[in-house]
Amino acid sequence: MAVDYVVAWQKSDPALEADAIRAWSTTGVLPKSDGPEVRIKQLALVAYEDGALAGLSTLNIRPYEPLKQKFAFMRGFVMPDFRMHEVGRDLMVETLNMIEQWAFEHQDEKIAGMMAVVQIPGVGREPAGKKIKATLIGYVNGNQQLRLRWFDHFRVPPNMTDF
Repeated sequence: MAVDYVVAWQKSDPALEADAIRAWSTTGVLPKSDGPEVRIKQLALVAYEDGALAGLSTLNIRPYEPLKQKFAFMRGFVMPDFRMHEVGRDLMVETLNMIEQWAFEHQDEKIAGMMAVVQIPGVGREPAGKKIKATLIGYVNGNQQLRLRWFDHFRVPPNMTDF
């Protein structure tokens, strides 16, 4: 089945936002500390399979102190009925491609790359395949992998002291 990925990043599209809020509400996936009014501003991509919402991603642009750079922190969510369809892996790849292009077009934002916490148990060295080229840089929340992909266009300034 074909999955369509619709860009929602910084578009404020009421239909996409309503689908995302409905998905979060029906599954109860959002923590109480981070409600839909916060996450909706971070909506990046919405995935549809044959017209049904299959998954979505959000991006939170923020500094990462250990590397002294700003990164797009990605969260992906796949609806329960689509979890065995490889939507999660492809959503990560599509989100990376979209935000890397956006960062290239908005280099004044100085976004160095994309990071993601991989929460799926048993994921190996390459959770999204070789397509994403994300490096394992550590673990958070116990044993969840922290993955990083530097953007090809980004160059780390020498003697970086402030970001």
